[in-house]
Amino acid sequence: MRHSLLAGLLALVAACGTPPSGQAGAPASVSPPGDPATKDCVELARLPDRPAPPLAVVDLGDGTRRVTSADGGYSIIAPTAWSVTGSFSGAIEPLFGQVHLGSFDRQRVQTPRPEAGYMLPPELGINLDIEIWQNPKSEPLDRYALGVGIGPDQATVVPGASITIDGRAAYRFTIQDERRFQPTNAPLITTRQTRAVWLVPTTREDRLIVVAATPAESALLVLAEKAVASLRVTSPLVSTRPVTLQRGQIVKQWTAGPDGVPITGRRVGAKLMTYAEASAAMMAPRTAEANAPRGIGIARIDHDPDGLFWLVAVSGPDLPQGRRPALVAGSPVPTAWMLFDVSATGGPAAGTGTQYAGASGEFGSWPRGFDALRDRCR
Repeated sequence: MRHSLLAGLLALVAACGTPPSGQAGAPASVSPPGDPATKDCVELARLPDRPAPPLAVVDLGDGTRRVTSADGGYSIIAPTAWSVTGSFSGAIEPLFGQVHLGSFDRQRVQTPRPEAGYMLPPELGINLDIEIWQNPKSEPLDRYALGVGIGPDQATVVPGASITIDGRAAYRFTIQDERRFQPTNAPLITTRQTRAVWLVPTTREDRLIVVAATPAESALLVLAEKAVASLRVTSPLVSTRPVTLQRGQIVKQWTAGPDGVPITGRRVGAKLMTYAEASAAMMAPRTAEANAPRGIGIARIDHDPDGLFWLVAVSGPDLPQGRRPALVAGSPVPTAWMLFDVSATGGPAAGTGTQYAGASGEFGSWPRGFDALRDRCR
């Protein structure tokens, strides 16, 4: 779950790694021992460390292999020759409930047509991407499909038809992608491709398995369709992880300078939440207006929604600037406060993102609504 830029002087920077560092090597917090603001999660630190197992790949000996996602709650059978990874980008760290299959290694293929962007010619092969998406309103699949967005070049969602997968009422439809490129001395070039997309219910009403085969013009689509027909839905395995990053460590990081001197005017708050709760809090409006802009999230779930994350607010002097800080008369506006989330269990390095609010009465000196948020620390 990610979110967009907020209006005014609030800038969001999508986190691709750890959140902004505070004062490296800072000494203990200036708050007295036992202060609720620095209370650590003693009970949650004792939880057993039982993460979901990695993708299980079993060769079936007939030219196919079964790939099982324990946290996603499904398995699928695909050709043995196809590559398999738990992250679209090919990163070492897999994303929640994801399986990405391909008749070629997308990480080693360069786009032979610069004008086509990320679209690859159908003769190259096909990719089959399987992800877990949220469906909080339990919408009918045909209606849900109209809001599905995959890829930067998506142009149209073409309604499809109901089908049955693993005894479940599923839905198949297509997405039309289109990219236009205008050379300096040549006619306009338009590149199109089709994605075949399946929506499959899970054992939870608020989640769906979303499968996309790209490009659907590939002669290998028949193999992708066969793989989707083999999909089996199971109950997802819920991870248990102890809290290893404590509130006191976070406060310590932000309340003193490198020389150990407390930073006058610094305020730090940290709330322990599930990743789903932290993401929702990050997308909440930050002004008093009823129609204040909200972050726009996508439904794909990249991290365990039940995983424990710290939502951290920091205000005061000398805070970092965002990548695109607000400017007044050409000069950056000082950051009034920051808001970011970070794994409390040593899990995924990337959180939802970081918000930076400039010194403006519109956003105040502290994130609106932060103090009323639930804190799961115990």
